[in-house]
Amino acid sequence: MCIRSAVSKDRDAIRAIIDGAGNLTEAEEACAAELLDIYLKNAGQRDYSFIVAVDGQDAAVGYACYGPRPLTDGTYDLYWIIVDPAARRSGAGRALVEGVGNRLAALGARLIVAETSGLAKYEPTRRFYTGCGFIEEARVKEFYRAGDDLVIYTMRLRPYTESGN
Repeated sequence: MCIRSAVSKDRDAIRAIIDGAGNLTEAEEACAAELLDIYLKNAGQRDYSFIVAVDGQDAAVGYACYGPRPLTDGTYDLYWIIVDPAARRSGAGRALVEGVGNRLAALGARLIVAETSGLAKYEPTRRFYTGCGFIEEARVKEFYRAGDDLVIYTMRLRPYTESGN
């Protein structure tokens, strides 16, 4: 699976991946699409980066969006990682996580944070994160709404060091 930075020609494919994800709310789809447009229309911005997993014809079959966590040193958020349902279990998702990790390690990043819902329909997402080396760091009960926890995962890119605090 080839991983590369997303470019303008990928917009329609990424939008189709977002729309076809199958488990996103309308608000989540709108947010993911908005971040894509910010990335594609503002070359100088540094808040969001997008990479794509592409097939043999250079067509995007999955994407990841990530960016620096404000007010931190070397911590990045993995905002979105979505693979087209037809390409799931092909290694595209794992390749995207590795692509994000490699790019961030080259920047000297320390930590990647991924957040998801605690609802049962997100169990495959949570298994995916742990399968890729993330650890469940915390749960915030009923964060999104009654009965829907926030589950926070982290992946360390550099060894943990005691700060003395």
